Amino acid sequence: MTSIRHIFLLLLAFVLQTTWIDFLEVFSLKPDLILLVLVYIALREGPLVAICMGFGVGFIQDVYHPADLGLNALSKSLIGFVVGYGRSRIVADNIQVQIGLLFGAVIFHDLIYYLGTSAIGVIDVPYFWLRYGLGRAIYTALLGTFFSAGLTLRRLIFPT
Repeated sequence: MTSIRHIFLLLLAFVLQTTWIDFLEVFSLKPDLILLVLVYIALREGPLVAICMGFGVGFIQDVYHPADLGLNALSKSLIGFVVGYGRSRIVADNIQVQIGLLFGAVIFHDLIYYLGTSAIGVIDVPYFWLRYGLGRAIYTALLGTFFSAGLTLRRLIFPT
């Protein structure tokens, strides 16, 4: 049942990322909702589930935009593995740690993506990484703060 819920969350994040996210654009920066949900899944379930979910949603992204086919699947799988593997070595319930992991995951994802994409040259990677990657990481981490606080509040109000 949790796998179905995770798949639904990732598909919802994908739909929102491809349609509605333009309304949240600030200075040509958009948050990455898919990575936000993937980091949440990796922290809750571990590396194996996160790798599979990351590959699945990355492949869907690659099919939706096939210019660099396989690059999103690779980067999302790596992020799922790193965050899922590292969750046992940190205090994953701490909101500051979650936000720091989310920030690092977006930075690392964007670095992998910019190094692998054919749309920009290797010489331009540092500029794109600092200009767009850093801004997206900050924006996604801020959005993740509200997401994490909302989940914590929900657990306090409606305990299972």
